Amino acid sequence: MKTIVMTALMLVCITMNMNAQLSPRDAAKAMGRGINMGNTLESPYEGSWGNPAVVPSNFDDYKNAGFTCVRLPITWDKHTGAAPPYTIDPVWLNRIDTIVNWGLSRGLIIIINAHHESWLKAAGAYTAANKERFDSIWSQVATRFKDKSDSLLFEVINEPYPMTSANVTDLNARIISIMRKTNPTRVVLFSGYQYSNSAELVAAVIPIDTFLIGYYHSYDPYPFGLIGTGTYGSSTDINTTIQKFTQVASWSSLHNKPVTLSEFGAMDTSDYNSRMCYYGTVTQQALAHNIPFQAWEDGGQFKFYNRADHTWNEVKDILIHTYKESPNKLTISAAANTSIKIQWKNNTSGSDSIVIERKVSPSANFVSIASVAPAATVFIDTTTSAGTAYYYRLSVNVKDSIIAQSYPIMMTAKLTATSVAAENAPLRYQLSDNYPNPFNPSTTISFQIPQRLHVTLKVYDVIGREVAVIFSGELEAGSYTRQWNAAAFSSGVYFYRLQAGTFSQTKRLVLLK
Repeated sequence: MKTIVMTALMLVCITMNMNAQLSPRDAAKAMGRGINMGNTLESPYEGSWGNPAVVPSNFDDYKNAGFTCVRLPITWDKHTGAAPPYTIDPVWLNRIDTIVNWGLSRGLIIIINAHHESWLKAAGAYTAANKERFDSIWSQVATRFKDKSDSLLFEVINEPYPMTSANVTDLNARIISIMRKTNPTRVVLFSGYQYSNSAELVAAVIPIDTFLIGYYHSYDPYPFGLIGTGTYGSSTDINTTIQKFTQVASWSSLHNKPVTLSEFGAMDTSDYNSRMCYYGTVTQQALAHNIPFQAWEDGGQFKFYNRADHTWNEVKDILIHTYKESPNKLTISAAANTSIKIQWKNNTSGSDSIVIERKVSPSANFVSIASVAPAATVFIDTTTSAGTAYYYRLSVNVKDSIIAQSYPIMMTAKLTATSVAAENAPLRYQLSDNYPNPFNPSTTISFQIPQRLHVTLKVYDVIGREVAVIFSGELEAGSYTRQWNAAAFSSGVYFYRLQAGTFSQTKRLVLLK
């Protein structure tokens, strides 16, 4: 009999655990790296703001890309009656239900909200009648979705500007109490007033409720984030970003309330290097402060996902492949002979190398062009041509086979003052030091000859045996670069020798694996 009772109790405990409510802390952890499906369901009618109608494969794309949370901004105004009982159009409600199910069925955290709703938020619009209408909207929505997985989260209202702080305090408390009638333990997101920035969140009156997450938005610094003018990346810019995360994380710890950054972004018309640095910095700081995020993506000026052809640009890679170990603080500058110099800060000692990736078109894919030692902080690309724009990214392997990437940086190669002078100077015999050195698995060797000659460039081991022929043939007078890929060779010291007519010169290189 005791065995039967104990077995029954164990089954009850297992069942309770399987059906355990998702706590705000667990919900925040599960949210992780997220994205907004902007300018879609908050437009007057789905598709009226230039984005195609939502399809199930959008959620496949989100999941396959690595996102774990999708925020669905929704405006209810045009789909709700203007007079009591303020009935939501059942066709619209069914459509939202279908879209929510597509996301939940793929294991994603889904957030739905009341977005825009200017009829309620405008100056003088917070009237008894409008409050009654908004109460009815959330009552219907909460009732409709009460049986959904607790991976569905509610957000009271988006950026309640220009409502007063007192009105937002009243709104948060009242709407949460309405939600609790049918969803007593569902996680709800709330914010401060105005544009829901970090300072407004930490100043907000926190509703009395157990299942809450605070949210805030950041398009800082202004006007860079929202207008696209100016730049981002100075020490002041980055320190300001860090201070905002520190402020919000401190508030979260003090009040035992998780926080999410549910909107951030920079316009695609802004300076490229500034925009990439911005996304990389915000993502890295969000991870450092254990704050989940949902980047703003709207198919317009904050576009990094093409829903029509299911493709992404490099912003997605920043959001998904940035880790605390990712190289950052990238700078780029011109070097001699049209070469481009990249410098960075390392954030890990646990990798075996740093891979340099490059592309020469905004729409192209990055490809590996070199590998440098894990402690390296500089790389000079000598395989560049004046007038061509080059995009670079760094990649390191860290624990558990995680690939941590830097944000990209770009520059158009140009003739430097040094290279212009060299162009005007007579050519001479010259064999330059290879770069990088030490290297793995490839290095670039540069040389110059003053006349047409038969040239050989060979590699020898430490006892003088020829192990590789990098080049052998006729060359016109000029400057040249050649790469040696030593992936098949063992670590050690080697020598490369240039033979051009009667000229001969040998230099040392080191292969580290």
